[in-house]
This record gives sequence, structure tokens and C-alpha cells, in this order.
Amino acid sequence: MENLTRFIEEKMVPKVAKFSNLRYIKALRSGFFAIMPLTIIGSIFLLIADFPLNGYADFMASIFGENWGAYLEPGYRATFDLMGIMLAGTLAYKLAEDYKLDSLSLMIISLVAYMIVTPKSMTTESGELVNKVVPMVWLGARGVITAIIMSILSTEVYRFAINKKIVIKLPGNVPEMVSKSFTALIPGTIVVVVALILNGIFLTLGTSMHDFIYTVLQVPLQGLTSSVEAITAVAALNGLFWWFGIHPTVVNSVVTPLLNANAIENLELFKLGQLTFENANVGTIQMLDQFATIGGAGMTLGLVLAMLIVARSQRLKMMSRLGAVPSLFNINEPLIFGTPIILNPLMLVPVTIAPIVSVFIAYFAMKIQFMLPFNGVIAPWTTPPIISGLLVSGWQGAAVQI
Repeated sequence: MENLTRFIEEKMVPKVAKFSNLRYIKALRSGFFAIMPLTIIGSIFLLIADFPLNGYADFMASIFGENWGAYLEPGYRATFDLMGIMLAGTLAYKLAEDYKLDSLSLMIISLVAYMIVTPKSMTTESGELVNKVVPMVWLGARGVITAIIMSILSTEVYRFAINKKIVIKLPGNVPEMVSKSFTALIPGTIVVVVALILNGIFLTLGTSMHDFIYTVLQVPLQGLTSSVEAITAVAALNGLFWWFGIHPTVVNSVVTPLLNANAIENLELFKLGQLTFENANVGTIQMLDQFATIGGAGMTLGLVLAMLIVARSQRLKMMSRLGAVPSLFNINEPLIFGTPIILNPLMLVPVTIAPIVSVFIAYFAMKIQFMLPFNGVIAPWTTPPIISGLLVSGWQGAAVQI
């Protein structure tokens, strides 16, 4: 055990830590955190429109009329259906901050580049081709991978032009706001030209960059994360990484975009009345946040309760009191470092296996149709258990959490 621990500390931990500190990984994590409030706002309106309680829809219709849900639909459509384009802006902004570039200018340029490669026509259900329209489907979850690619590409092209001093330099007495605008002019133009070339290549091939990326990259990646086996592996890695002292965001920053996209797919099926256990994505952000990390990564809320009830050590009792309130909000850093859980041989199996068991309990509850598949409502990861289960899957979800 000592040799294994030494190997992990000396060989694995530095490499994983280096990966977590990669510029793109940090920017991706920050970019998604920036749009998280909007997805939660959208979830509030979705929850009001489709609260998982028998008779709720009829009750609301009796008060506000049969079409009452149509007034709430824009509230979640304007958030969930714009996830891709929002990420194209926030990711470029965070990358620009890290490079110490003009973040506002680069965010706008990245949004323009994203829109250039976005289709400007669509085919209706009747087969009619409509031009000069932007299909909302590519601005939302389906456009996430394209947003990541275009944000990084825009930033790197812009940075290259700045570093090579391919810019318009104005005298020092010109106001900073004006100077920044002219500095971004040529680099921004180069970014637009690159985006136009990319768009032209895909048009020549008879497709769009969005369609190509979604089919070749995003669909397979979402498929890898949508199964119960995949989300189980993610849950186990969360606990395992914490045991090594590595924050689980190393894993989550990579899979969160895909888990969110899986959740939006469930939402689309739900709105069509076609969401079933057979076609639902199990690997979603709800499964990770509300069922695989109760009390924090490693399912440590149970540990807090056990220490409160049966621990004889005064130190552990004190730690359980200190960690109880944060654990209710799925924050377990005090417990991880204070117990300690890190590199504690007695804790390796519990923090790795408990999340796996929890995922399979939730999966089994959906399989026997006790708990409905996640319909797209996203609760903040800090929402206390039972409340979060109620929000994402009704009272059945709360019961499964217990």
C-alpha cells in the first residue's frame, strides 16, 4: 500500500494536477460556471410549467387557461436553447482573461465567428426550405462542441495577430476605449476570414460545420457519457480523485458539457411527450449532482451522519459538527481535509464504492418506473438533498435520495 501511495503521489498526481491547470480546461470550467445561473433560471420556469405532481397541470389550467404553459416556455427556451452560443462567448472571454487580452472584444469576435459557421437556413416539417433564418437547435446543446472549437480557434488566431503586432497602433493621447477598438480591428478581421473559410469548406461539402461536428464528435461523445456505466465511472472517479487529494473538477470540467447536452436531449423528448426509460439519457448532470455526489464527491453525507451518531473520538465528533452544514449543501472540503479522507486507506473503498451504489439505486428506481427519467430541470449542485431530488424528479426523486 505504501509503494502504491508513493507511486500515485510522485507519478500520477503531478500529471493530473498539470492537466487540471491547462489553460483550456480552466477556461472551459469557468465558461460553464458563467452560464450556470442561466440554466438554473431556465429550470425554474420549466419546473413551474411541468411540476412533477399529479393534477398540477389541470389545476394551473383551471386558473390560467389551457394555454398557460405557452407564457412560460420562452423563459426556459431562451436559456437552454442558447447554451451553445453563450458558451462561445464565455469561453473566449475567460481565455482572453488568461492571455491578458481584451476580453470583451474577443468575446464579441468569438460570437461572430460562431454565427458565421452556423447555418442560415432550415427545412420545415413539410419539406420547405426556408432561408435567412437561424435554426435554434444549433444555438443550444447541439452546438456546444462547435462553440468550444470556435472559441479556442478565435482566441488563438486573435492572439497570434496581437503577438505579431498585426494591429493598428494609435497615438498615446487617444482614449483607451477608442484605442482598444482599433487594436482589435485587424485581428478580428482575420478571425472572421478564418471562420468564413471554414464555413465555405463545409458548404462546398454540402453540409455545415455544426452538422459535421455534431455527427462526428458530439454524438459519439454524448453516447459515451449517456449510459449508466459511464456516469457510474464518473461518479467513482470523483470519489477516487478526492481520495488522492485531487479536486474532482479535473473530471467534471471535461464531462459537464456533455452531461448538460444529455439533459437537454431529455428535455426535448419530454416536451414531445416521448421521454421513456428506454430512450432517456441516464448520464446527465442531474444524476451526477443530485444522486452521485450527495454531501459532496464520494457521498460523504453518510460519513458525517455516522460520525455524529457513533463516533467515539472527540476529534471526529468535532469534525462531523463542523462538516455537517457544508455537507448539506454538497460541500465537503472541510471533511476531506479534516478527517482526513485523503490517502486514508480506510476511506478508499467507501468514497469510491458509495457513489457507484447510489447511481445504481437511482438507475434501478427509473428502470422499475418508480422514479421518472430526468426531464431537463437542473438544480444547482449546492441544493440540499431531498429538496434537489424533489426538484429534478418529484417526490420519488427525494425518496430515492433518502
